[in-house]
Amino acid sequence: MFDFSEAQIESIAIHRVGSRAREDEITLAQSLTQISDESVLELLKNFFLSPFKQPEFYSFSHESSLELNEIFSYSQKLFGNPETLLEQSVNMAKHLYQSSSHPNIKDGEFYVVHLTNCVVEGELVDALGLFKSENKDTFIKIYQKNDAFGVEQHQGINIKKLDKGCLIFNTEKEFGFKVVAIDNTNRNDEARFWKEIFLNIKPREDNFYQTTGYLTLCKDFVKDVLYQDTKTDRVEQVSMLNKTRDYFAKTDVFDQDDFEQKVINKPEVVEAFRDYKEAYQEEMGCNLQDSFTISVDAAKQAKKFFKSVIKLDKNFHIYIHGGKDRVEKGFDHNKGLNYYTLYFDAEG
Repeated sequence: MFDFSEAQIESIAIHRVGSRAREDEITLAQSLTQISDESVLELLKNFFLSPFKQPEFYSFSHESSLELNEIFSYSQKLFGNPETLLEQSVNMAKHLYQSSSHPNIKDGEFYVVHLTNCVVEGELVDALGLFKSENKDTFIKIYQKNDAFGVEQHQGINIKKLDKGCLIFNTEKEFGFKVVAIDNTNRNDEARFWKEIFLNIKPREDNFYQTTGYLTLCKDFVKDVLYQDTKTDRVEQVSMLNKTRDYFAKTDVFDQDDFEQKVINKPEVVEAFRDYKEAYQEEMGCNLQDSFTISVDAAKQAKKFFKSVIKLDKNFHIYIHGGKDRVEKGFDHNKGLNYYTLYFDAEG
């Protein structure tokens, strides 16, 4: 989906932005950062671009008018005239500072980078990168002094750990540009400020969005509905997760009727699934279509959270990858314990 092999950094501005909630300072550069060393430029390019691997696209949004989205507006002007990068980067840095209203947000360097020769979904475009580095690592420097060696401690940025980032591709402007964004530092409420408050972006309802949405829906349905249903044992629950994973991995086009027939195949469970989907869409504010082309990238991600495991107290885990008919559940009245019987051809 992405090809950055020929991408070039054309210009870069670096500012320092703190948290407005803690009354930190904002330090704005008065000129662009000049880098003549090609090896440093290559390191920066890898630092900025290597974290973006999945085509989970967003677009800028605003409740009133797209033109009122600050970052969309500044990006639009910059794409129209790249010579204004410093001016627009200052505007973006000020907006970032105003958006940093949570006391847990750290101060750090804010980079605004103009990139060319980026390939996204087969299209050659230029891009605008917004990045923020907050965390510093400690490293040591060994140096020679006379006939011996000395050791110094330094603080610096780990070029393999981008904290926050956003790539704005100069395409589909009328829909709010094509955007990818990451935040690797926060997993809780204060993380909202980067995507929701500062950028104000929303997921694009494309095939990746639909595939990811349906996979999450199915996983949550098993957890919230089937897991609570005493008539559906754990083997059957795990079997549905396996069938769902395999369906998305082996099918090109999703069709809800076909999915319900091949994966669920029980009228009462199908009815419960449809009711759950309707409530899920209303609660999550999403729109999951009945038919769409399955995203291969999104389907691959499913392997990470579709765990085929039955946990038995704290003593055993049973991993089931198929063959539901070879697993039997029972209850031993003499011991007063549940048990599973597993049938197999040979040990692996």
